[in-house]
Order: sequence, then C-alpha cells, then structure tokens
Amino acid sequence: MKNLLIIATLFLSFSCKEKTENAVIAAGNSNVISSVESKTGSRYSKGSSLIDAIYFEMIKDDKVLQALDEEINLIRKNSDELISQKQELLIKPSEYYGEVNREIAMIKDSILKKEMKNFIKESSDNFTRKEKELEMVIKDLEINNGRINDYYNFFKIKKTLPEIEKYQNQNPLKLEELEKMIADQNQLLEKLKNMK
Repeated sequence: MKNLLIIATLFLSFSCKEKTENAVIAAGNSNVISSVESKTGSRYSKGSSLIDAIYFEMIKDDKVLQALDEEINLIRKNSDELISQKQELLIKPSEYYGEVNREIAMIKDSILKKEMKNFIKESSDNFTRKEKELEMVIKDLEINNGRINDYYNFFKIKKTLPEIEKYQNQNPLKLEELEKMIADQNQLLEKLKNMK
C-alpha cells in the first residue's frame, strides 16, 4: 500500500512538472488573446465581447488608452445623469398642467371654461416650448453619444485586429491533419465495404 502511495505521488509530481514546463513554453509564444483566454472565469472577464476583452487586456498597462477609456465612460455617465436630471425637472410641471386641463374640462360654465383656458395658455405654452427645446438638446446629446460609441468601437477594432492576426499566425489551421483523417476514414470505409 505504501509503495502504491509513493508511486502515485511521484507520478503526480512528474505530471505537474510537465504541465508547468508546457505552460512556460506556451507563455513564450503567448499573445493577448491567450492571456484573455486564461483569465476568463466566465466567457470574457472584461467587456461583453471578444473585441472588448482583447482591447482591455491590451490597455491594462497603457496609461494613455486607460485615460481615454475613462474619459469616454465619464462623458457617457455625465450625459446620462444630466439628461435624467433635466427630464426629472419636467415631471411636476407636466403633472400640474395635466391636472389643470382635467379641471378645466370638468367646468360646466362655458364662459368660465374659456377664461380659465386663456388664463393658463401662456404659462402652458411656455412650458411646452421649454419641453420641446429640451427634447431637441437631448436628441443632440444622444446622437453625439452614439457617434462617440461608433468611433470608439472602430478604434478598438483597429487596435485589436493585429492581435487576432497574430493569434491566427501562431495557431495555423494545418488542414493536412484533417486530410489525413479523411484518408484514414476512407480507408476504413473501403475495409468495411470489402468485409465478408
């Protein structure tokens, strides 16, 4: 029993040593994509796509690109917060004018109803104008955010394309192995066909 335990321990230690040596050899040929693959607990540890995962792995030691990423995230966050704040300012006036119009609609006296409509019209029109102005400015902000996203995605693709090409060069498809397997399959098929 002791001998079996010693043999198992020696086997495991040699096995681990071999794996470590293979890992060191692989690290010498490593690239960003291999690094992305080894770090992921889920499919990609950073970002929602392989492009993002490669890009974030590339920029982890690049202060300039990190600053750019932070600037883009900050402008997105600030514009979203600003839009939200301004839209929130519209809630109470919108609710108020809605209630006023419902109250006016319930007035039975037609002269008083007309007087109330005239009384509220200027204030209501000013609010509607401000609301439309805000909608136009928000639309411009959202268009610019979309353009920033588009250009940033294009930039990330330009930065990561060389890495995927490097990965492809380091891991050629080698179709010869597949062609040999097809030949082996065909040989086996012939053997099966000719068996009696």
